[in-house]
Amino acid sequence: MIDAARSDGSAAKPRRRLLLPLLIVGAVAAGGVAWKATSSHDAVSPAAAGLPPAERAVELSPVELTRMAPHRLTELVRLSGSVKPMEQSMVKSEVAARLIEVPVREGQAVRKGEVLARFDTVELQAKLDEKLSNLEGAKAQLVLADKTRAKNLALRQKDIVSETNMDQAQSTFRFQQATVAALEAQVDLARKALRDAVVASPIDGTVAERAVNPGETLAVNAKMFSVVDLSRVEVEAAVPADDVARLKPGQTVRLRVEGFGERDFIGQIARINPMARAGTRAIPVYIVLDNADGALRGGMFAAGDAVVDEVEGAFALPRRPSAMTRTAPSCWSSPADGWSAARSRCWAPGRAAISFRCAGLPTAIWR
Repeated sequence: MIDAARSDGSAAKPRRRLLLPLLIVGAVAAGGVAWKATSSHDAVSPAAAGLPPAERAVELSPVELTRMAPHRLTELVRLSGSVKPMEQSMVKSEVAARLIEVPVREGQAVRKGEVLARFDTVELQAKLDEKLSNLEGAKAQLVLADKTRAKNLALRQKDIVSETNMDQAQSTFRFQQATVAALEAQVDLARKALRDAVVASPIDGTVAERAVNPGETLAVNAKMFSVVDLSRVEVEAAVPADDVARLKPGQTVRLRVEGFGERDFIGQIARINPMARAGTRAIPVYIVLDNADGALRGGMFAAGDAVVDEVEGAFALPRRPSAMTRTAPSCWSSPADGWSAARSRCWAPGRAAISFRCAGLPTAIWR
């Protein structure tokens, strides 16, 4: 009997060990059922609660809500190119002589007619004097030939001289006339060379290049100076053929130039080249800008946009906040009726905007 009691006691211990976990599992299951029932009772649908869908509370963060307003919408074509002066003059020597004075240097502003250089005029003056002397001698011979012709004409009328002598006197007179005319032309050239010994600026502008120095002996047509007028400049932009069709002279162009930060330079398309460049197949477009303050210089790089179309007062979605995305939506404009439709969708990469009326005003939620 004692052994039987010990056997029953040892068998009861394992049963008590299994009973405790089962009781815990049952309590957890009962709690879950009760919580689910409570949640189901509280989560009553708006229709079951008698509330219309429009009165449901929707909580939105500030970055998820934006309000549309009238904006100016523009269609742009990207342009870029180098700045060049509209007017540029290359000054070359007109005489073969030695330079004795060069009073200007690069970057110096000059006026039209201002002296840039002077040549030695000793030889030029001597050549002019020589031509003048020859001309005086030819004029004297012309006077003599005229007298001889007149005398022979009178004698011929009296039949004292032959017709041959008369013709010879007439030919000598005409030859002396031609000689005088030729020498007069040579004198004019000698005087012009003497005037050209003083080199003057052909335009108002700035000396961009000086290629000579005092003491140098130059040949005719030697390069001396480059003078540019920066009051108006031009940007030559190479535009792909696909975009040129939307461009035309007179369109406004807004450019920014390296070194001037956020400053905008406003110009207009002046010309469009009729031929594409070989190799790139791009078409040069020429943009003219006023540069009264002389801020722009030749060779600077400019980039900007040409306004090819513009709409005033169009309802549009603004660019999305940077906290939401780094990419702006690709469609912003609203229908012409000012978003009279209940909803309209605008797409942006990875997100979409639902547009509707909130308090009578067009509103959009980014989703």
